[in-house]
Amino acid sequence: MKKLAILLFILMIFKLPTTAQLKVTSAEKIPLNKSKQWSSPQFSPDGKSVFFTTLDYQGIWEYSLTQKVQRQITDDPRSGFGFSISSDGKKIAYRRTLNEKNSQGRVQEIVVKEWSTSSTQILASGSNLSTPSFVGTKVIYSEDVTTRNLEAAIGQPMIMGLENTKIAVVEKGTKRLIDPLKNGSYIWPLLSPDAKKIVASDMSNGTFVCDLKGKVLARLGKRNAAVWTRDGRWLIYMNDKDDGHNIISSDLFCISPDGKRMKQLTFTNNEIELYPQCSLVENQIVCSTLDGDIMMLTYEEVKR
Repeated sequence: MKKLAILLFILMIFKLPTTAQLKVTSAEKIPLNKSKQWSSPQFSPDGKSVFFTTLDYQGIWEYSLTQKVQRQITDDPRSGFGFSISSDGKKIAYRRTLNEKNSQGRVQEIVVKEWSTSSTQILASGSNLSTPSFVGTKVIYSEDVTTRNLEAAIGQPMIMGLENTKIAVVEKGTKRLIDPLKNGSYIWPLLSPDAKKIVASDMSNGTFVCDLKGKVLARLGKRNAAVWTRDGRWLIYMNDKDDGHNIISSDLFCISPDGKRMKQLTFTNNEIELYPQCSLVENQIVCSTLDGDIMMLTYEEVKR
């Protein structure tokens, strides 16, 4: 009996799940033109390019990771604030903000540009337009509180962003506003790769994970600008610190969506890394720095 008990104990040990963590294996600055300070990078859907803008969102650029070439997509004013790339990688949608003469208010336009034909299409014009989002090849956007092309999202849940500080969720072609923390004021909402969970932050209560109905699954504390890895197993975030006026340090960390595992990923004294974004197809992260550079990091999941 004693030998049997020992054997069962050994078998139980070997059946226990292996605890893993992330490790950065390489980090490099993308060699961009030094004439501007760059920000808000994001990968193309195929992971072969990085798109980015300037600190004041004036224009959009692309850097090809395969051809090592930088090009400007548009110089439209404020176009870099919340642009979207189509799933086939052939189009970009963005909102530009114009100041027309003899106008009492701003004029915004939703613009779609196609690479192959260099054609530009204006989908909407008004004083209060949301940033656009692609669902496949269709563009979803809102004019005031009316959302256009919702039927494109019938088979694919999505996050429309924020409306009146609440999270706008589109599911089965219907939009609803969720308020997971009750009277919250939210930022940085992002849908998980399996489209079942949302990570977001509240201005007062920090970062949390909830389901599409708004049920809170985990409270994570201060984990600013958290984004999902491509497999949804981790959240990458910036641990930024300030002196009350300016950011003085920031490294990238990872945390499991249940909050049980956390690890620091970068340890840079000479760089302040901000606003990470993850590739959909590779174990890669891009982020901006306080100095206006774009960094690209490669990571792997390893056993502890």
